[in-house]
Amino acid sequence: MSGFLKAILISIITMAAIIVFINMAFFFPWYMEIVQTTFKVSQIISTDNYLAYDYYQDILNELKDKPIFREMAGDVKIEAFHQGGNMKPAIEQGGSRDVNAYYYHLSDESAKPYVQMGNLVTVTISATYPFRMELFGRKITAAPIPVSFSMTTTTTRHYKDLDYNYGWGGYSVYDYDY
Repeated sequence: MSGFLKAILISIITMAAIIVFINMAFFFPWYMEIVQTTFKVSQIISTDNYLAYDYYQDILNELKDKPIFREMAGDVKIEAFHQGGNMKPAIEQGGSRDVNAYYYHLSDESAKPYVQMGNLVTVTISATYPFRMELFGRKITAAPIPVSFSMTTTTTRHYKDLDYNYGWGGYSVYDYDY
């Protein structure tokens, strides 16, 4: 009788291990999507020195519509900050407008979402992976796994409406000895 119970126990443990392995097989492509989207956002930010609100909304909605992200869409976040003392956000706050015309005529440089070239911007995308499995027709949900990925990029655009050294209050690519 004990041999029969051991066989049942071993088969249950084996099935659980297979289900956990399959969950991990879904986790890695999901995580690579976070990495790829972070790279995409960092490239947009390095080109324009900030992320326009329309791009932000499009990328966030696109990410929330993907299959596994859809289950915990409220936990998906995109953050980008200029490095330095004030950690100014690098994402434009507000709706769609002609960015060049709107920000160019502002006299307050701190109201502009962009800084001068050569500054560092850190982009972070965070989401929650819903860890779940089905065993004997019963759904088992484990604690969700919060995951984030960060990437630092260098801004490359020079803006004529900003002071030449604007935004260099903190770290820049020129502060490092190579």
